[in-house]
Amino acid sequence: MVYIDSQGRVLEARPWGLATLTDGFWGLITFMSLFFQTLINPDLTKKGTGYSTDYRSNGGRGPPPAGPRRRFGGFGPASGGGPSPPPMRGGG
Repeated sequence: MVYIDSQGRVLEARPWGLATLTDGFWGLITFMSLFFQTLINPDLTKKGTGYSTDYRSNGGRGPPPAGPRRRFGGFGPASGGGPSPPPMRGGG
């Protein structure tokens, strides 16, 4: 993987050193912390418990609609149960 050092040189890999070891150590500590936090409280967010995010876009027109806007029609007549099966292969 390509690495660009602080002086702008392009290197093939990041050189080993104290910074690499400390970054690895803190990465491991962060991973373990997040792992055990999600085991204890899976609903935890970065804002704390009790917060949820709704990703639906309403276009700035207020709250999202309560139900579907359009009802879809069924198959066949209103009294029918469902579509008929396809014809058998080879006739018959």
